Amino acid sequence: MTTEANKNTIDFLRDIRSNGRYAFTFEEIVETIGKPAKNIRKDIDRLREKGMVRNIRKGFFIIIPDEYSKMGVIPVEFYVDDLMKYLSKQYYVGLFSAAMFHGAAHQQPQEFFIISESPKTRNIKNRDIMINFSEKKHFPQAGIETRKTDTGYFKISDKALTFLDLIYFEYLMGGYNRITTILEELSEDIKPASMKIAADNGFPASVFQRAGWVAENILQNNKLATVFEQKLASMNFQAAYLKASGLKSGAKDNKWRLFINTKIETGV
Repeated sequence: MTTEANKNTIDFLRDIRSNGRYAFTFEEIVETIGKPAKNIRKDIDRLREKGMVRNIRKGFFIIIPDEYSKMGVIPVEFYVDDLMKYLSKQYYVGLFSAAMFHGAAHQQPQEFFIISESPKTRNIKNRDIMINFSEKKHFPQAGIETRKTDTGYFKISDKALTFLDLIYFEYLMGGYNRITTILEELSEDIKPASMKIAADNGFPASVFQRAGWVAENILQNNKLATVFEQKLASMNFQAAYLKASGLKSGAKDNKWRLFINTKIETGV
């Protein structure tokens, strides 16, 4: 039963949902309904106890509608754009999460992956909500798409940028054996022209050395390998290691100036 004490709060949440939104901020609700902040906090605490509201980050909340009440959570893509606006960060959904939306990851990742501008945003681990933030000092200006959902829009890396990011953040993704199958599926639909655009995003030369070697030797995708070879031809670069965090040893591939210090097993 709705009490007089939280009536305005309930009305506010209904208005939010009627506008197709699932998220709100504490500042927003205080400004809208004009009740004392301490009373609103009590209202929200009661709604949290009932499972109608979840606190994602200090001052930022999501609404759990009836159809998601058993799960107790809603998909992150329903509110990620609102969250990043609240944090005042440029962002895009990337890595395993982007691969999933592009149909190149057959299992939904346990964490939701977001790439944002520096400085790095603290990860969110909130019971069954896990959002992993990775930072980019040179935030991409190309290769980012806008995808529509039932609740609005969110930004996501296209297949080419996702491919390069998986190479760039390989160590965070659990190594090449975890990303190779995804790289292969992504690469099937990436046109060289799209990869050229994504490559013009401030990546270090070592990313193109590694991506080129993988494309040529693991994926047997000579078209993409050629893109990376041409990109490197315009850069001054040093010898690097295939696995940045691996042992400083291995046979050298002279074409890519790359020491092969890890073994990549496909289909793992």
